[in-house]
Amino acid sequence: MLCERGHRVHVAFLNDDRHWLVDTTNIAQQLCGEYPLFSRGTAPVRDDAWGVLGRELRSTLDYLRYLTPLYRNAPKLRARAAKDVSPAVLQMTQRGPFASRAGLAVLAAWYRLLERSIPVSDEIDAFVAEHEPDLLLLSPLIEPGSPQREYVRAARARRIRTVLCVGSWDNLTNKGLIHGRFDLVTVWNDHMKKEAVELHGIRADRVAVTGAQQFDHWFTWQPSTSREAFCERVGLDATEPYLLYLCSSKFVAPDETRFVRQWIRELRESSSSRLHSVGVLVRPHPQNEEQWSQFDASDLANCAIYPRAGAIPIDTASKADYFDSIYHSAAVVGINTTAEIESAIVGRHVYTLLAAEFHETQVGTVHFHYLREAGGGLVHVARNFREHLLQLDAALHASVEDDPRCRRFVEAFIRPQGIAAPSTPRLADAIETAATRPAIDGRPSWLAARMLQPLLRRRAARAERDAALKLAAKAAERKVKSELAKQQKKRQKKERKRGRAEAGEPA
Repeated sequence: MLCERGHRVHVAFLNDDRHWLVDTTNIAQQLCGEYPLFSRGTAPVRDDAWGVLGRELRSTLDYLRYLTPLYRNAPKLRARAAKDVSPAVLQMTQRGPFASRAGLAVLAAWYRLLERSIPVSDEIDAFVAEHEPDLLLLSPLIEPGSPQREYVRAARARRIRTVLCVGSWDNLTNKGLIHGRFDLVTVWNDHMKKEAVELHGIRADRVAVTGAQQFDHWFTWQPSTSREAFCERVGLDATEPYLLYLCSSKFVAPDETRFVRQWIRELRESSSSRLHSVGVLVRPHPQNEEQWSQFDASDLANCAIYPRAGAIPIDTASKADYFDSIYHSAAVVGINTTAEIESAIVGRHVYTLLAAEFHETQVGTVHFHYLREAGGGLVHVARNFREHLLQLDAALHASVEDDPRCRRFVEAFIRPQGIAAPSTPRLADAIETAATRPAIDGRPSWLAARMLQPLLRRRAARAERDAALKLAAKAAERKVKSELAKQQKKRQKKERKRGRAEAGEPA
């Protein structure tokens, strides 16, 4: 859309980016062929001593946020963040003066000052200067250590306007902090605007609510096949309605197969005759599909795992397949996944069970509560299997029409500008408006540049050495694991050969 409005757009992937793992269709390359004003390339990652120190400082700041009262019920989020900080920081925040709320605030302020004192990378400065952008757009920024922060630093020093395009509904609460000052931050809705202001210190007038542009295409999508044909393709009984179980990410549900098997057995053993025979379609999460490769569903009647290897709905065929699975279902069940939002757009009733094994990644996360509360709440929540089964039985007896809860949720969370108004034009408008604003000065203060940088040089060198040692240790660990795996395969091969010999089978 920006290209169609006459703007030149260059997309630069960080050198260590693995976008090709999820974008098998290479959309960026397709856009190069379609739009003369579009180009793509790679961008350097800062790996000098200052870059290593910067990631260390930012990772510490990300961890400190999970020690605030908002995250008191989020031990899994806190543990994930703790993996990227030093033992000294962990010890300092567990006991002593910095373990109190006031102490943590002082510690965070000190680390922010240190992080802002880091000088601009010559390599990244040269990259930015070469492209001479009017605007630097970044996404997602909030990954651990935030290597993209170095581009914000370089742009600030050159008075280039910066825009953070928040990618998903959990980014501002479930990941790292927004490091650096931005001319504009774009978010989906007012809930996320409040997060940007209260949790990240962004000025309210620097946040634009644009709606969730990545979902625009689902509002006009139509089924590609009949329900009967779809059921036949995936292996379900077309004479019965089916429930769609949408799996969650590995972080949310590391062992989801065990729960799903129990869930299906509860359906079959319930007092509802409809649930005894209802079809069950399980759709693995595309980034958590390994656990389903060996899942044996032969003892589960009218149940299908499809697609077995997971699939990201990114091209026309995979999008159609994904949409059809939701559209033809009688209802949708999930733990905590974006697919529940897409189901709301399609208009299907969405159900969830507050399972004990997922407590920390359901009620322990902020974004899950939006499913329960935004627009009056999307998901039908059950606190136990009995309540859940009663809800599902009622869903099978109800008409498969748009759930009014879905519409209210979509209006509040996905398209706050109006359910009929696409979000992409609003995002493009916000980006164009940002180009007209005076840029924020982001150069380090005199104190930081003249006093703190010399003090930090030795610490930066130490951080670089420590990082190199960690990488070496990980490489050695991978080598040992690989050797052990080879030895195990050899033993298994010998055992199979011995077994065949004992059974009189040919080798």
